[in-house]
Amino acid sequence: MTTFYQASTEERSMFLVCLFFLLIVTLVYLIVSHYRFQSKCNRYLNVGLFLILFALISILGEALMKINIQQPYEILLPLPMWLLWCIVGVSSVLLICEAVVEYRQRGKNLSHSFVKQAIDTLPDGICYFAPSGAVKLCNLQMHRLFRSLAQSDMQSFEELQKALEECDTKSGIIRLSDVRQTYLFPNGKAWRYSQTEITASDGVVYTEVIFSDVTELYEKNLKLKEQTIQLEKISRDLKVLSDNVSTMTKEKELLAAKTGLHDRMSAGIIAMRQILQQEQTTEETADTVSLFQKAVSAIKNDNEYPLERGELAEFMRDADTIGVKVELNGELPQQQEQYRVFLIAMRECLTNSVRHADATILKIDIQEDDNCFSIRITNNGKPPESKVTPKGGLLNLYNHITNLGGTMDIQSNPVFALTVTVPKSKEGTE
Repeated sequence: MTTFYQASTEERSMFLVCLFFLLIVTLVYLIVSHYRFQSKCNRYLNVGLFLILFALISILGEALMKINIQQPYEILLPLPMWLLWCIVGVSSVLLICEAVVEYRQRGKNLSHSFVKQAIDTLPDGICYFAPSGAVKLCNLQMHRLFRSLAQSDMQSFEELQKALEECDTKSGIIRLSDVRQTYLFPNGKAWRYSQTEITASDGVVYTEVIFSDVTELYEKNLKLKEQTIQLEKISRDLKVLSDNVSTMTKEKELLAAKTGLHDRMSAGIIAMRQILQQEQTTEETADTVSLFQKAVSAIKNDNEYPLERGELAEFMRDADTIGVKVELNGELPQQQEQYRVFLIAMRECLTNSVRHADATILKIDIQEDDNCFSIRITNNGKPPESKVTPKGGLLNLYNHITNLGGTMDIQSNPVFALTVTVPKSKEGTE
């Protein structure tokens, strides 16, 4: 069996080169295993291989140098070449197997630095505390938030708890809700604090603390509160408006009743005046007294208004009683509201024609088209001395007309004429 010392120069040189290369690879593995926190078994294996290979290259390298310069040397490792090559081969196989295992497990085992880099990219603040309260892992966002809370770097879980308790007085950070533990920071962002306990695979219990960004939810909540306040204000305004509508409705009903009373009292008073001036017969006196009694009855009973269909015949009788002839051309509208307004206008003109114009004839023309009704009332009395301004009964009539969306026109010269136009469908506001 040929030993290293008996082998040729080329074979000895080739063996030492391979041995030197293998020694360098082993050294690299030792360094990598130290920084990657590999298992103790792998570290011990790499150390053993390194020592064996280092001893071989030291002893055999020194012997080869002395052989080349023809100096005496000691045969310390009288091993056959095939055994030395086996040592190199086994060492190479072990290193290759270790490399393959390392490559396969590289995707499964995340290093501490890689995890730290990953959580630093998260928008939320995350921190893990050991059972002792010391910081185990903390991302950059949590460091920034704690610096805003305590103006210092976080070292323990107790420091974080104390900073949260004193946030209102020390940092200017506002605690929005004690239940959900939401905090408003000076930059306008809202963060919600949560705390849970997690158990690692080795049984160690860690405390997980998370600050979640809830700024958008907080702003929407503020907007919702503003809208609620506005709705409450609108509700109050609607209640006031409703009360006003109720009051206006009562006032409208009262106005209608007053208009009816005005017409009846005016007709009754005029009839009584004519009786006193003209000394009418006993039958006419009875009719006049009956008319006046109706006016008094209307005062006692406000429910006489609104007008009924039989009021037209009663209007004709009242006009005859006070000595006015009514010339009616056309028919009154069938709609209740239009009918009422036209009859009020007729009564008002009857009263005013006797009181102010000494008229004996009242001419009424009623027309109808596709959209509206119109009535024109004139008399044979003397015209007004000046322009007629609506007031009293005419003003009440004007309010009734505008409520229906109609118009009223008063002509003073050469004769008095009242023209009222109302739509067939109600357009005004009652």
